[in-house]
Amino acid sequence: MNRNGTTGGGTMAKMKPMNWLGVSSMAIFLLASIAPSHAESYSNLQTGGYKTSKLTRGASGALGWIVSNGEKKFFCRMRVGAAYVGKTGMVGFTSSGRQISENRKVYEQRVGFDPTLPQLSDLKAGRPNARDVGACAPAK
Repeated sequence: MNRNGTTGGGTMAKMKPMNWLGVSSMAIFLLASIAPSHAESYSNLQTGGYKTSKLTRGASGALGWIVSNGEKKFFCRMRVGAAYVGKTGMVGFTSSGRQISENRKVYEQRVGFDPTLPQLSDLKAGRPNARDVGACAPAK
């Protein structure tokens, strides 16, 4: 009787736990190396002549942009935690994409002026910087 409480068995039942770990690790590695990756970078898509839509929500509800060239479409997730609103305002984004008003004076007292934060108007109009955009996956 083996450790599973059954008798007999093929080669799988006789394998030691460490062998199972090796076999499953190898299978995962092979599948990962064979599976095609469909994610694109926003920089590559921009260079390829793709146009960026206004800020929108994807099928998952995440904020981002549709980037297309007429034939192919990609959804690029927004990767921004906060954005400036004009010269005096500021908003933060939750993980679900909800906007929360922030006190810009307090933020700048604690952190200082951050020149890398985008303007909310640029994000909404579809003019994000490449650093503000996450991976782009094919859109349906």
